Amino acid sequence: MRGCHWLCRGLSALLMLCSMAVGGKSQEVITLGVYAYRLDTLIYERYQPLADYLSKQTGMQVKLRALSQDDMNRALAANRIDFFLTNPSHFLVIRSERSLTGVLATLLKQGQGEATGSIGGVILTRSERDDINTLQDLEGKSIATPGLTYLGGYQAQALELLAAGVDIHRHNRMVYLGNHDRVIRSVLTGDTEVGFIRTGIYEELVEETPGLRGELKIINQQRLKGFPFVASTRLYPEWPLVSLPHVDSGTVRRVASALLALEPDHQAAQAAGLAGFSPPADYQSVEVLTRTLRMPPYDKVPRVTWLDVLHQYRGWVVTIAVLFTLLVITSLWLGRKKRQLAMEGRRLRALIGSWPQPMLMIRDGVLSDCNRAAMDLVGYPSAASLLGKSLAAFSPHSQPDGAPSLQKAENLYHRVVCGEVAESEWVFLRPDGSRVWVSMTLAPVYEREAGTPAVLCSWHDITRQQFAEEQQRLALSVFKNAREAIFITDAQGSVMDINDAYSHITGREHEEAIGNLPPMPVDEGSAIFGVASRHGVWSGEFATRRVDGRAVVLNLSLSSVVDEQGELSHFVGVFSDITRQKEIEKQLRIMAHYDALTNLPNRVLFSDRLQQSVAQARRQGYQIAVVYIDLDQFKPVNDAFGHQAGDALLVEVARRMRATLREEDTLARLGGDEFAAIVVNVPDEEQLDTLLSRLLSVIAEPAWVANHSVEVSASLGYTLYSPGDEIDGDQLLRQADQAMYQAKRQGKNRCCRFQES
Repeated sequence: MRGCHWLCRGLSALLMLCSMAVGGKSQEVITLGVYAYRLDTLIYERYQPLADYLSKQTGMQVKLRALSQDDMNRALAANRIDFFLTNPSHFLVIRSERSLTGVLATLLKQGQGEATGSIGGVILTRSERDDINTLQDLEGKSIATPGLTYLGGYQAQALELLAAGVDIHRHNRMVYLGNHDRVIRSVLTGDTEVGFIRTGIYEELVEETPGLRGELKIINQQRLKGFPFVASTRLYPEWPLVSLPHVDSGTVRRVASALLALEPDHQAAQAAGLAGFSPPADYQSVEVLTRTLRMPPYDKVPRVTWLDVLHQYRGWVVTIAVLFTLLVITSLWLGRKKRQLAMEGRRLRALIGSWPQPMLMIRDGVLSDCNRAAMDLVGYPSAASLLGKSLAAFSPHSQPDGAPSLQKAENLYHRVVCGEVAESEWVFLRPDGSRVWVSMTLAPVYEREAGTPAVLCSWHDITRQQFAEEQQRLALSVFKNAREAIFITDAQGSVMDINDAYSHITGREHEEAIGNLPPMPVDEGSAIFGVASRHGVWSGEFATRRVDGRAVVLNLSLSSVVDEQGELSHFVGVFSDITRQKEIEKQLRIMAHYDALTNLPNRVLFSDRLQQSVAQARRQGYQIAVVYIDLDQFKPVNDAFGHQAGDALLVEVARRMRATLREEDTLARLGGDEFAAIVVNVPDEEQLDTLLSRLLSVIAEPAWVANHSVEVSASLGYTLYSPGDEIDGDQLLRQADQAMYQAKRQGKNRCCRFQES
C-alpha cells in the first residue's frame, strides 16, 4: 500500500509537469473587468473591441467581463480578474480594502469631436415640470439614482446640492435602481420626479432615441468650455484602469503601452465612444468629495480603545509622567518662552504684512486684517480703507459670470465657514475705475474660543492672463469672421486650419481643405513657399478654379511664421476673390481702347498701334501705309432714317472693311463716320492701290438698313512711311487726313496719296 501511494504521487507529479509544459505553450489569458454602468449587453458591445485590440497589441488573450460593483468586489477578492475599469469612487473603495499597484491610465471620453478626461453629474427631470428649475427646487422631491457609490450618478450631484443648502439625505426620497438606463426610465414614467446620471449618458440616449431631448430638461446646466457633454456639476477625473498586484510587471507594461497608444479613430475607441487613454490623473478631488459627503471609504471613523492608545503612545505616557514631575521647574521656563512667543508673533505678523502675496482675513463676512500687497493690488492707500467692508464693497455690481457680487461673496463665505476650501475668479474695481482680475482662494481658519471660523483669503493677480485670453478670443473671432480667406499651414505647406471665407471662395469644405495644399499658381506654387520662407512674405495675383470648375482670380499674400528659436513653423495666407474686379478692369480697358459701336480700336489704341508699327517698320526695313477713310453721303442717311439706322450702317461698313484688310493690318474708328487703317509690310504701291480699290468697292455696295437699301461711298487718303523717313505716327495720320480732303475736293469716292506740295 505504501508503494502504491508513492507511485500515485509520482504519477500525479508527472501529469502536473506535463500540464505545465503544455500550458507554457498556450497563449497567456488575462481578464479585464469593466464596471457595467449600463446594460451588460451594451457594455460587451462597446468594450469587446477594446479587449480584442489589447489582445492583438499585447500578444495575450484578453477576456472581457462586464460586472456590477458587487460582482467586481467578489471577483477582486477571488483574484478572478487581472485588470479592472471602474468609476473613481468605486476605485477609492477598492483601494482602501486591498493593495493595488496603482492606476495605469485614465479613460478619455469622445463627444462631439472633442476629447475629455473629466466626468461630472447630470440632474434631469421631465420637461413639463415647471416647478423644478433650480437646485433649491429639488428639496422634498423623489430622486432616482444608480447607487450611492456612483460618482457621476450620485456623489457629484449630492455635493452640488449640499453646497446649495439642500441635504437630500434628510429631505428627499432616494430610489436606487442599479444603472443609468433604469434611472431615465423611472423619470420618464413618472415613478420619480428627478434623476441623477453621469455625463455622457444623456447624449448616448438622445442619439439612440432623438425624441428624449424634448421630453427631458437639465437642471443647473453648467457652461464648461471645451467639455463636450451637458453637466449639472463640477468635473472630476474620468474612470481609471487599474492592475492587480498579482499581474507581473511585463504584462502591466505591455497593457499600459497598448492603452496609451490607442488612437481616437481606432475601431476599439470609436465602439466605446473613447478618445483613448491618458497618463493617470490626480484623483485627489474625488477623495475630497467622498470625505465631504462621508461616503465609502471615508464613511466610518475607526474605534480606538484605551489599550490601543496605551499601546501606540506608550512612549508618550512615560514622557508625560516625567514631564509632570518637572512641571514646577518648567513653569518658570514657560513664562520666559511665552514672552519670546509674543515677540515671535509680532515678527510673524510683520512678515505676513510684508509678504508679496495678497492675503486678508475675513470675520463675520467683513475684512478684519490685510497685508500691504492686498492694498496695493486693489489700489487703496491704507488698510483702514478696506477693513470693515465686504468683498462686494470694492467690486463691480456683478461678476463676469453674471452673478451679483454681493450674493456671490455671501455664498463663498457660507461655503467656507461650513468647512469647504473655495476657489473662484473675482473682479475688483479700483478707485481709478480700472479693473483687476484675481484667482481667489478662501480657507477656514479655526481659532480658539471662536464658534465660527475665520476665513483666510489669498489673491493671485491674473489680469494679464485674462487680457491674453481675451486677445486670443478676439483673434479667433477675427479669423472666423473675416471676409478675406485665411489659412494656416505647417512648415511643409499642408493646410492646418481655414476660416469660413476660405470655403466660400474656393468651394472646399473644412474637412476637404485640411491636409491639402492651398490654392497656388500652377507653375510656381511650390516656389512660393520658398520665397515666403526666405523673404518673410510673398504676394501676387493668379488665376485658378473652384471645386465646381468656375474660374476665379485670387490676390494672395503668404507670410512665414517662426518659433521662439527662429525656426520656420507655419505659413499664414490671406487671399481675396478679385475676379469681379478683374472683369471690371478688362471692361474699362475695352472702353478706353475700343469703339463701343463697332468694337474697332478707337483713336487712342490706333495711335499706340501706329507708333508700334512705325518702330517695327524701322527695325525690319519695310513700308507701311496710313489710310484715312471718310464716308460720303452719310449724313443724309442719318437724317432720313434716324441714328439707329446710321449706327447700323456704320457697323456694316466697318465689318466689310475689316474683312477686306489683312489680319495683321489695323482698322480703327476715329469718330463719327471717320475711320483709319494701318497697312503693314507694303511691298509696292501697285498692290496698295489694289487693296484700297477693294475698300472703295465694298463700301459702295448697297446696305439694308431700316428696311431700306442705302448706298454710301468713301473718300480715302493715304501716306507711305519708309524706314529712312524722319516722321512720327501723328504726322503720318495728319498727312493721310490731308490726302482724304484732297479726295473730297476731287469729287469723292476716290483715293488720293499725300503729296508734299
